[in-house]
Amino acid sequence: MKNLILYIAAKIEKLSFLLKIERKLFGKPDEKLSKYLKKRFGFSLEALMTTALMSGLFFGAVSFLFLIKRNLLLATVLSTLIFCVIFVLIKNSITSTYKYERNILASLAPLVFYEFSLNLEIGSVFEALQSISSSKYPIISRNFKEILFKISLGQKPEKQLLHYAFTQPSNDFKIALLTVLNINKKAIDIGKYFQEAENEYEKVNKEIEIRILLTIIISTFLPLLLTMIYVFWDYPWLIFTVPLTQLLFHIFSSKGYRTFVLERMITAGNELSELEECAEFLEVYGKFLGLGYSPERALTKTVEIVSEKTRKKLNIIIRRIYSDLVPLRIAWSDFITNFKHPFATISLKIVNKMIEKSSKDAGEKILKIAAKLREKAILERKRETLISTQQLKAKIITLASALLLGFVASLIPIVIYSSAFVFGKLSISSVNNLSIATPLLMAAVIMTYTNCKATVDKNVKLQVMLAVLAFLLAYSVNSFLQHLI
Repeated sequence: MKNLILYIAAKIEKLSFLLKIERKLFGKPDEKLSKYLKKRFGFSLEALMTTALMSGLFFGAVSFLFLIKRNLLLATVLSTLIFCVIFVLIKNSITSTYKYERNILASLAPLVFYEFSLNLEIGSVFEALQSISSSKYPIISRNFKEILFKISLGQKPEKQLLHYAFTQPSNDFKIALLTVLNINKKAIDIGKYFQEAENEYEKVNKEIEIRILLTIIISTFLPLLLTMIYVFWDYPWLIFTVPLTQLLFHIFSSKGYRTFVLERMITAGNELSELEECAEFLEVYGKFLGLGYSPERALTKTVEIVSEKTRKKLNIIIRRIYSDLVPLRIAWSDFITNFKHPFATISLKIVNKMIEKSSKDAGEKILKIAAKLREKAILERKRETLISTQQLKAKIITLASALLLGFVASLIPIVIYSSAFVFGKLSISSVNNLSIATPLLMAAVIMTYTNCKATVDKNVKLQVMLAVLAFLLAYSVNSFLQHLI
């Protein structure tokens, strides 16, 4: 399907009169996105929008002609909805690649900045590029390997990195690269960079929170709205489409939170306590190196002071050095594997390089790295609080919505029979409560899943179970009260 869209858009790119119509309808396009599409797929954003517009009009017209015999208003509403869905799906099927890459780069910007800046303190730009290229950053490591290849042909590292920065779809990543390029010219406070990045995150977080709440509200009230429309328009047999609509909405809405999801995977997905463990270890280890101890002797002294959890990890590296006679460099690499948090692993990797170059000068630098990790841990604790607040809001709204859906499901048969009594006809031959409640229960499950994905809540199974119980509770209690009446 995607290949067909690419083929049609490439053909439309050659039809200038269609592109002129698109510009008049939608105005000036996003230049950065248009350049990306032109470079990646060979057509502009105008061609893609025209393809989406024509496809939406075609499917909307077909659905209108098919439904007009049943009901003019229903045909108008559903054909308009189909047009909008087709238009957005076709547009997003291509632009999602751009958004995906931009969001990955934005999420990885602090990590790349941190590793690059620490490498610059002990080496050159070329060595920093090598370090990033050997890491496993999506997209970035591959691109840095291409930069290294161009440098091997005689081009300057700074010039190549500057060119790469200005061609990035993510403004956050571009700023991070430009900042590290200026480190040699001007002293850069990494802690200040992270604080500014966190302030920017808080601004973006407010926008994300609004979008999340909007998603939750739509996913909550969409089944209620559709159910009421089907019942009062005398089409209760269409209730089975409610969970299908919910599923389509989930597929459509889930793509809007890639930045939030990726950021959560990179940071909060790992144990935040590892940052504090690593900071504690580096603080003590750096002090002993500063006092003139050898790297190996400093490790044995550090074990006596650090916490029990950190001590267990250090005992492994000490045993490798003194019992297995493994060089410190190799034992240290094994020690790094005990940490999963990316900032902790980057810090330990750089410390290993510092010790190899000069253990005497490494003490003070290691203490600075420990202080940066402490600052980062504080910021991430604050971020965790924001995420937890969003998840709590989603849980409350989801449970309340499941209760409301269960209540409505139990009332629909009464509404149908009441309308039959008032208007003198029954819309369906027999009303089966189970055939009405089941689609709404499915819609409640999909709604819960959508809301968990929007807030990156890992307890999806638990939330689904609670939503199902809330739905069944409201349905059974209200049905029981109806029998009593």
